Amino acid sequence: MIWAEFPEIRRELERVKAVILEEVTRPGGTLSRGLRDLVTRDAKLLRPAFTIIAARIQTGGAAVSDRIIRIAAAIELLHVASLIHDDIVDESASRRGGASLHVEYGSRAAVLMGDYLFSRCFSLVADHAQPENATLLSAAVSHIISSEIAETNGGQETGFSVRRYMHRIVGKTAVLFALSFHFGASEAARDEGGDPRTVEILRRIGYNIGVGFQIIDDLLDLFGSSRRTGKPGATDLRQGVLTLPVILAANSAQRSRLIRVLQKIGGRAAQPRLLRFWQERAIERVRSEVAEAGGRAGAMAAAEIYTRRAEREIRRLPRGRDQVILRELTERLLSRAS
Repeated sequence: MIWAEFPEIRRELERVKAVILEEVTRPGGTLSRGLRDLVTRDAKLLRPAFTIIAARIQTGGAAVSDRIIRIAAAIELLHVASLIHDDIVDESASRRGGASLHVEYGSRAAVLMGDYLFSRCFSLVADHAQPENATLLSAAVSHIISSEIAETNGGQETGFSVRRYMHRIVGKTAVLFALSFHFGASEAARDEGGDPRTVEILRRIGYNIGVGFQIIDDLLDLFGSSRRTGKPGATDLRQGVLTLPVILAANSAQRSRLIRVLQKIGGRAAQPRLLRFWQERAIERVRSEVAEAGGRAGAMAAAEIYTRRAEREIRRLPRGRDQVILRELTERLLSRAS
């Protein structure tokens, strides 16, 4: 587990998990059973951890208040809710090494589970965060949903635009990472006092880590093993969603060859199961073409740029154990695809 080497963060995350279990137990019946199943699977808990780390940095390593623990839990509930809805829209069969909730319990129950988590997230933030942060959460959720809509429409796009891709992943991932850092730092400043400049630095760190993290996720989706990622491979490609390695390769000198293969996959995606073997061979061809055209290396270089930006901001933070933890985590998140 990622937190085994950081016991001070792991202890606080145990408190977060207790709040999450308390929340998912409330509705009872199938909803609680399904949600408990999902939240007790192995998860990195990055977003609540970043909330906790930001709070500790702002207060010089002081104990994290119960109020911030509940806000951190709310952020994880928001993340899990979005995963549940994503799996339904994407028709993804697995999540975190197990069956997706809509597969196990049906789409109707899964939608209700996601909706319930959204409602509990807003309730916790309304009860425990500053009013301006509750407003910020609402804006962030709107941005996240808009990005998911853009991704759903991605299969209908014919252009290979890096700018459009970046806009989508900022909303999909970076916004919530930045929000996690912002909530921890700003709410800790309310409790214990702190430097407003630190809040801004931490928010920028969250943004840059979030962009780099999503680029790496997209690389793993295309080139990683499903056993490692806990979900089916090449999910984006099968759904016609263009991610950075594919976009960079399609904009290279080998554009025409790759586009022909992508068009074949798109043309066969809705065909009967007899064509599945052909489609798998085509996906392997895309992987090969993308790597040969430099898309894989180019996406990795882009992720590294954002990671280095985050590291430069981390060096501006007050020195201490939590700054070291944050620097090590940032480096590890990049190395996932190496």
